[in-house]
Amino acid sequence: MTTHRDALRELAEARPGRLTPDAPPADPIAFTAHPQQTRGLPTRRLVLAGGALVAAAAVGVTAIVVPKATQPPADTATAAGPAPAPQTAQDWLLVAATSSATAPARAGRYWVYRSEEAAKDHPTLVIEQWLSTVDRAPTAAYFRDPVSGAWSRRDMQGHSAANNFLLGGQGRSAQAIAALPADPDKLKAKLLTWYAGGDGDQADFLFYSASALVLSLPARPQVRSAAYRMLAGVPGITALGRVTDAAGRTGIAVAISHRGDSGAQGQVRLIIDPTTGAALAQERWTDGVRSSYTALLTAGWSNEDPPAAADIH
Repeated sequence: MTTHRDALRELAEARPGRLTPDAPPADPIAFTAHPQQTRGLPTRRLVLAGGALVAAAAVGVTAIVVPKATQPPADTATAAGPAPAPQTAQDWLLVAATSSATAPARAGRYWVYRSEEAAKDHPTLVIEQWLSTVDRAPTAAYFRDPVSGAWSRRDMQGHSAANNFLLGGQGRSAQAIAALPADPDKLKAKLLTWYAGGDGDQADFLFYSASALVLSLPARPQVRSAAYRMLAGVPGITALGRVTDAAGRTGIAVAISHRGDSGAQGQVRLIIDPTTGAALAQERWTDGVRSSYTALLTAGWSNEDPPAAADIH
C-alpha cells in the first residue's frame, strides 16, 4: 500500500517542472503535510463539507467563501453572570468542537480540496486535489502557475478510492474515514491502533491525526468534533491566542512543540476559527520563524468528473 511519505512525494513530483527552483527540492511533506486571495472552485456544483465553508449554488455554479478571520467569541452572559472567556488550549478546542458538531453531513464521488502550500526557500503553490471515493475513478491534482495563474493537471498514479486519504501514516478510503467513531475516547483508541510505535511520540501522532481530520479529510462533522475533544486531552498542547495565518486570516492557534536533535525549537500550529469550528491552517515554526505551512482555501464534495485544467478558476 502507498505510504504516507510515498503519496506525498508523488504529489510533489507531479508539480510542473518550471515551478521547481534550482536548489534541491524540499521533502514533499513540507508541501502537503499535516492541509491569499483565491478564485472559487471550478464552475461545478459542490456539496460542501460540514463546518468548513459556506457556498451559494445557482445554475451549476458554486460560489465559495474562503474561511475568514473572526473575532473570538465574547463572554456570554448567564443568570450567574458572564461566563469566562476561553483561555487554555483545552478551552478553545472544546469551543471548536461545539461549533463544528452541528453541521450537516455530506458525501459525493470526489472530495475536492484546494490548499496553499509553501516552505522556506521554495515557491508558494496553490494545489487542488480531486480525490476519488469510488472505484475506477481517477484521482487528479491541479497546480496553479504562480506567474500566469494558469492551471495544469497531473493524474495521480497509484492513487485510488482505497488509499486516497492519508491518516495515521497510510492511505485510507473515504469509507474508512466515514466509519471513524464520533466519541473522542473511541476515536483515540482507533487511531492508536494505527500508531504501532511509529515516528515521533504518541502525543505528536494524535496531534497530527486530529489536525488532518479537521483540516484536510472528509470526516463527518461529529468526527471533527470528536477530534477536537480528543485533542483537548492530549498532553503538551498549548494555546497561542489570536494569530494571523499565512493567508492573512485571523484565528486561534493551538500548538505542540519539540526540540530537534540540532537544538532547534520546533513548533506545529493548528489555526482554528472557533466561531465555526473550521480549521484554517497548519503551520510549522522553527526557532520562532514560520518554515512551512498548509492553508485550507476550499474543500467540498462533487459528483462530477475531474475537469480539464482550462476549466479550473
